[in-house]
Amino acid sequence: KLFSIKNMENNILMENQSVNGAPKRPQFITVLCILTFIGSALAFFGAIWGYFSIKASAAMLENMGSAEGDSFGMMSGIQETMIKAVENAVPNMIIGVFCSLLCLFGALQMWKLKKIGFFIYSVGEITPVIAAFFLGGGGLIGGAGAVVGLLFAIVWIVLYAINFKHLN
Repeated sequence: KLFSIKNMENNILMENQSVNGAPKRPQFITVLCILTFIGSALAFFGAIWGYFSIKASAAMLENMGSAEGDSFGMMSGIQETMIKAVENAVPNMIIGVFCSLLCLFGALQMWKLKKIGFFIYSVGEITPVIAAFFLGGGGLIGGAGAVVGLLFAIVWIVLYAINFKHLN
């Protein structure tokens, strides 16, 4: 009986280690990291695309002219948000590219089961949201985008935090 208990303990220990003796990465962290790799790449290219597409938005803004007959003030709010986006196109692109790279690097560190990756990833997720509040220009569209970004960032940080105990 003592022999079977000892074998069970050895089996449990071996399940939590890979072939070379290093701790095995939990499947949930693996899935989160893969999704983060994909999301970081999309965010990187999205930040660059956003910079170049703002030129089209600027041209459209010029063609809109004044917001006469806008009884609800919606057009003036949209114009205000677009003007702010055009003014902040370069800072938004820099922040987007830098933070997508931070998230990628943080996920790579968590892939290797390093705790520092969680903190790097968290900074990469929260910084664009904070920047959106300052650079977004306010208005309904800018504020709603920042709130959605904040909720998304919180969900992902919590998902990684649940697995923080597996990181070294």
